[in-house]
Amino acid sequence: MIVSTETAGLGNRIKSWVSAMRLDPDVRVHWQMNENMPAPFSQLFTNNCNLDSIPKYANTHKSWRFLILPEDESHLPHGFSTVGSATHPIIRGAAKTWWGLMGKPSDRYRYMIFPKTHSRRSTRPDARHIDLEYERIPQYFRDIYAPLFKKIKVQPNIMERVNNWSHKNLDENVIGVQVRTWRDDLRRHKKYYKPAVKRLSHLMENTKNKDRFLIVSDSDDVIPSLASRYGNKRILHFPRSTPRFESYQSYDGTAEDLIDMLILSKTHRLFSSYLSTFSEAAWWFGGAQARVWVF
Repeated sequence: MIVSTETAGLGNRIKSWVSAMRLDPDVRVHWQMNENMPAPFSQLFTNNCNLDSIPKYANTHKSWRFLILPEDESHLPHGFSTVGSATHPIIRGAAKTWWGLMGKPSDRYRYMIFPKTHSRRSTRPDARHIDLEYERIPQYFRDIYAPLFKKIKVQPNIMERVNNWSHKNLDENVIGVQVRTWRDDLRRHKKYYKPAVKRLSHLMENTKNKDRFLIVSDSDDVIPSLASRYGNKRILHFPRSTPRFESYQSYDGTAEDLIDMLILSKTHRLFSSYLSTFSEAAWWFGGAQARVWVF
């Protein structure tokens, strides 16, 4: 028996659960309620796989990273991953310029916006990871993981709210915008969010006037700020009943976070916050097909 035991936020837990499905089609989930997760598993999903405790004979899987199995390695080059690598920004910029001048444009550093090194405990020395690499990910892995996301069964009352709102409000001109302000992490807020505001503005201002923006965020201040800049008619958001800053504190808040994620998954273009597994999970729920720009 394999039990997924990830204890971080919603996106990380879903990624761990899906990875564990590759190890055991009859995977179980130990959905621990803590400061990152106030909602019980059964109130979010209907899959019959939740365990209140972990059996002594079970093997556990706890990681936010997608599993790369031995049979996968021939499909993923050594050194593939760039998000979370220690490449200096000057080297990254020079490489982009060189490839462009040589007529060989590359997206190798497309999603590595800021220098960031992940923990060695979760990082393979050969950089064979696909996390947060979006459209760079080979089709081989999309064909494996996208169907596993479809095996996740969301509670009908949640899906009804997702489908009703999406049917009335979404079309091909809506761009999904997921703004992670890192309000719960002052260091990341200063390092990643503040510099990203300018890049997000650049992305939004280089769209067509007919395009609208579905805004999903961890902060209640983001939507009014963007609406004042781009107009209420261009800014969409799901009408939550819970404050975003309290979403970590109640079932209702987490359920509406899941609604935001699933609505986001229905867009075909996505502006995503750097290092956010929230929008990453949404991309996979959408079949790993949306075009992605990271800011």
